[in-house]
Amino acid sequence: MTDIRREKTQVSLLEIGMFVCELDRPWLGTPFMLEGLLIEDDEQITTIASLCEFVYIDRTVSVGRHFTAAAKEQVSIKHDGSVNRLTIDVNTGKRTSNSINKSTKLGAPNAKFSFLDILKEIHSGNQAALSGETNPTNSDAVFKVQYISDNKIVEINDDKVTENTTLATQIKTDFSNFITGLTSWGGKQKKLKSSIDKNAVKADLAKNEVRHDGYKITIFDEAPPVEDEIAAIYPIYEKSQLATKEMFEALALDHEIDLSKIHEALDGMVESIERNPDALLWLAKLKQTDNYSYNHAMSVSITLMALANFMSLPKKQVKDLGLAGLLQDIGKAKIPTELLHKHDKITHDEFEILKKHVEHALALLEATENISSTVILTVSQHHERIDGSGYPYKLSGNQISLTGQMAGLIDTYCALTTNKVYAKGVYNQIALEEIHSLRGFKFNGVLIDQLVQFLGMYPVSSLVDLNSGEVGVVIQQNSVRRLLPRVMILLNPDKTRNEFPAIINLINSPLTPSGEPYKIVRGLPPDSYGLSANNYYA
Repeated sequence: MTDIRREKTQVSLLEIGMFVCELDRPWLGTPFMLEGLLIEDDEQITTIASLCEFVYIDRTVSVGRHFTAAAKEQVSIKHDGSVNRLTIDVNTGKRTSNSINKSTKLGAPNAKFSFLDILKEIHSGNQAALSGETNPTNSDAVFKVQYISDNKIVEINDDKVTENTTLATQIKTDFSNFITGLTSWGGKQKKLKSSIDKNAVKADLAKNEVRHDGYKITIFDEAPPVEDEIAAIYPIYEKSQLATKEMFEALALDHEIDLSKIHEALDGMVESIERNPDALLWLAKLKQTDNYSYNHAMSVSITLMALANFMSLPKKQVKDLGLAGLLQDIGKAKIPTELLHKHDKITHDEFEILKKHVEHALALLEATENISSTVILTVSQHHERIDGSGYPYKLSGNQISLTGQMAGLIDTYCALTTNKVYAKGVYNQIALEEIHSLRGFKFNGVLIDQLVQFLGMYPVSSLVDLNSGEVGVVIQQNSVRRLLPRVMILLNPDKTRNEFPAIINLINSPLTPSGEPYKIVRGLPPDSYGLSANNYYA
């Protein structure tokens, strides 16, 4: 059966509107700055043909007649939602819309939660409430229905019809804005051309329209919200966090470690990440303890699994990376506590002692059952660097495995973005700029590109400044258009607390009070205006 997300295609068959997700050669060394390309003109096809014999097409991201929706049975989370139906009288142009409720079985929980409910219940530790029923008190503030006419996105909002930008321009803006955000790293900016055949796209889209008795009907199905997945995975996350704590405590007492509970929790977490990685990334922020070691281990484990899933690694390898993330620093249990928590700059001799935590970890893992070779290899290499400056073996280049390089990269990213006793964490864009400065001699450039594309400019839990003057927090990414996430508005334009935080989905182009579409102006450092993940619910 053909994989619509990775369909092998000869370059001679490429057409405008196809999304190339993979080449038959590495992206590095090609004229394309991003891994993934929506074909907009014949020049791009010519360039690809000069480099490749075949490529892989992702039909779920392609446009027009090349688009194919993922099969419904592949959607892991089903929810009580609605189908938005827009009916247009072809003769009069009169438009009507209605929402059709559809009851579907939800794995767990059975209720639909608002994101605000989730924050409150997690903070109170009320796990039982997340498995019961509740009425949603908060939903996307702006309800919009979109249809495509004359190659423009037309939106119905409370009976008001507005025309926005063209489909091609909207797609182009996403990619060009993302590249613009990278120019602060000193990279050469490549301007994306937009010479897409608009008439061809219009014709392709027209083929997908449903006509019935003189009416043109377009149906849009809402995407599952992250709230449902957080509620579903919360109990498993709690078990994982408790098992990790017990493991560290056993190590401190020189007891043998039992990984059976951790293996069980990781199985559930791998499934959750495959459905919606944002849920566990949120929990890692919301369920911080007062122990940096536990927090860092959980953050590295979850982020590693999420990146591995983004890179389409096999499930077994995703789980192995999750386990490696939890275990890679267990050797620090053998390092003096005062050295681990030292505020001042450590000396050369102290650093030599710290470096031994990798050897201590390997000795512990060798005496532990059910540890795969991938986990041991990853733990042994997470401090190696491609220029040979790492430890303990001073490996370089391809001597370091892919999983070892991934673990080192994520370990560094999580360390930069997490508050420690001796340093305050930085926010996403600053962390990525720091990592980018290490490109080519500490970390592989292609792997850094994967991390950037995975995280996007505004990862979940990022505080953002909106063009309305309001301040929000990103609660869910849009996998196709990562510059247009779901945002919960926390502060009013005057920076006072929003007593009833609304959620807006930027992909729907909601309007500010002044009538302009909402846009993110910039990312904000953590704890800006006194905000933090621990008090968003307040």
